[in-house]
Amino acid sequence: MIRNIIFDLGNVIFNFKPEKFLRKFTKDENYIKEYILKVIRSSIWLKLDRGTISIRKAEEEFIKEYPEDREFIGMFFRHWMEMLTPIPENVKILHDLKSNGYRIYILSNFIVEAFDFVKNQHDFLSLFDGKIISGKEKVIKPELEIYQKLINKYNLVPEECIFIDDVHEFLSQAKILNIKTILFARNTDLRTELRNFNVNI
Repeated sequence: MIRNIIFDLGNVIFNFKPEKFLRKFTKDENYIKEYILKVIRSSIWLKLDRGTISIRKAEEEFIKEYPEDREFIGMFFRHWMEMLTPIPENVKILHDLKSNGYRIYILSNFIVEAFDFVKNQHDFLSLFDGKIISGKEKVIKPELEIYQKLINKYNLVPEECIFIDDVHEFLSQAKILNIKTILFARNTDLRTELRNFNVNI
């Protein structure tokens, strides 16, 4: 029987669409693609996710590496958290799961400062029974340790858990621990997927 539903945050509970966000500031699609590769897909950004570098320090490192982009980098770091907007239908699912007696958890690669930002913006995050945030734990998906941290901290039985993520690789590690998984893609009907596991939703 499923008792616990575990959620990733980015693109499951909160939108994280840098391409769309950056179009507010430039129409140059090639520049947007290059910027995402240089910044959001970079080793420095992974340090942010892992919590081994602050946002201010990361911005300094990016400017040092790409001085020609100083102004754009500065703009981005002033505003990027604004793209973290809730996905309403999935927030509704959180409320319904809690009403129906399920326990819900967060397991997410998320920057510490960004999590503090969304926590202060959105009361629904208080619905969760527990959380493992990579930036706080200094470990990131798909490292097996981060999944084990969640299980151990909250005494979860893996076979009683479903993990929802938008990255296939991150789900594969959960399966190793006998956690059931749902890939949340663009056209996923999450209610239907949960019902396929006999979740009352």
